[in-house]
Amino acid sequence: MDFHLSVALGVPILSGDPHITKIFSTKSGAKRIFQKADVPVPIGAYDIYNEDDFCQQLTKLIANNLYINTWIFKIDNEFNGRGHASLNVESIKTIMELRKKKVEMTESIVRKL
Repeated sequence: MDFHLSVALGVPILSGDPHITKIFSTKSGAKRIFQKADVPVPIGAYDIYNEDDFCQQLTKLIANNLYINTWIFKIDNEFNGRGHASLNVESIKTIMELRKKKVEMTESIVRKL
């Protein structure tokens, strides 16, 4: 949109080609840029495009960070707070048991989650 407006007005636009830079204007793209620049970012996953990937990544995150109680989800292409959700895992029995036992994560425990 900005590109078309700048052409219509005959005003230069000071940015990269929108087709190339579009990926970096998403939440996943921003996280990728911050990580490359060694900027501290919260624990999380990005570039998740289907339900199976989402479930696998969330399970791994929970398994490797058992003491985090609330997980926040953000959909890449939403804005103004839309596309956000949270999950509180404090009351999930399996997680409570794992916290008490202080076990080392194995593939079978991740599958149980």
